[in-house]
Amino acid sequence: MKWPLYKQHALLKDFPEEGLKKGDVVTTVEFLEARRDLPNAYYVEAFNAVGNTIAVFIVEEEALEALTEHDVLTKRTLETV
Repeated sequence: MKWPLYKQHALLKDFPEEGLKKGDVVTTVEFLEARRDLPNAYYVEAFNAVGNTIAVFIVEEEALEALTEHDVLTKRTLETV
């Protein structure tokens, strides 16, 4: 499924190299169309609670999930390595 750009989505898996976990919210910023043996993917941006960018990285399309009206945002402290 192609996700809209500049919308928030939840991660469906952990991204420990970015300090992010399944369920964290990211914003899609650029679509990367599949090539050869690489799947569709997105550049996503993760923000902290006050709106500062904490990570920009590539996520495969199937590792994102749309947010719904039944989802609740929560607070956790970013674990730095």
